[in-house]
Amino acid sequence: MNLIMDLFNHLFTYPIFNALMFLYHLFGDFGLSIIVLTVTISLMLLPLTLRQLKSARATFALRSELAEIRRQHAYDLRAQREATQELYKQHGLTHRSPLLPLLVQLPIFIGLYLALNIVLHQTKLADLNAIIYPFLPRLTSIPNINLNWFTALNPAWHISLGLPDPSHILPFLAGAMTFVQMRMSQPHTISEIQDAMFQMNQIMQFILPLIMVGISIFIAWQLAAGLALYRVTSLLFNMISQFFVTGWGSLFTTPRLAGIPDDSDARSTTQRQQVQSPPRLSSSKASAHGKRASARRRRKNPKKNR
Repeated sequence: MNLIMDLFNHLFTYPIFNALMFLYHLFGDFGLSIIVLTVTISLMLLPLTLRQLKSARATFALRSELAEIRRQHAYDLRAQREATQELYKQHGLTHRSPLLPLLVQLPIFIGLYLALNIVLHQTKLADLNAIIYPFLPRLTSIPNINLNWFTALNPAWHISLGLPDPSHILPFLAGAMTFVQMRMSQPHTISEIQDAMFQMNQIMQFILPLIMVGISIFIAWQLAAGLALYRVTSLLFNMISQFFVTGWGSLFTTPRLAGIPDDSDARSTTQRQQVQSPPRLSSSKASAHGKRASARRRRKNPKKNR
């Protein structure tokens, strides 16, 4: 176990720690150092993120073909899977998990958490300098990891980036940005689809961001504020790149079930029925109309009446 931990530290924790110390040496602000580091990591992962976004958009464009495959192979999941893979292959698509960018960032997230713990718990300057790489400048004082950006609004909003955020600003920002970014990643035209599977997917795509909001707030509430700042910055960067690929997505739309029309559909249906249906007679007029018709039939067939 110690061997695995040492390997992880040398691959992730110590490089992230040294990057933070170098940026802190340049800017003198630990919060700004975390933001610059996050943007740098996001830029490195941008090709993977863009491929993921473009693949998701292309997959959505094939929704009618995918629906037809499900109808043809409704009771044969293996054939359905093979036909789906063949369709992806014809269009040059590779089916990637939407969680792949998140899984790639997970070691970085853990490494940042451990790096913050090093700064928080190593109170001796010599211990910190012992971890810094030889080609980087040494620290002359213990880094100040306090974030005072929000004290202009409220003096009590003093945040230590090595401890959970006492003001809870960053956790709620992380939750709100999680919802916005996930809804932007979902196509807005999904509300027009009448396929039941896609409609169920639409409902899940509305519920899943709400679940992820709760998870993001809970994690940011419990862990160091520096991690929440990293998460907020990463989400903001992803929202910007997402906008240039898919626009606002389904951020401003709500799910609608097939067979349950909205108000505009109901009004148009009512108008069509009024145009197509003949006017109905009242009960008294209908009775009189029936008597006149019977009298006409008796005059035409006098023998039958006798």
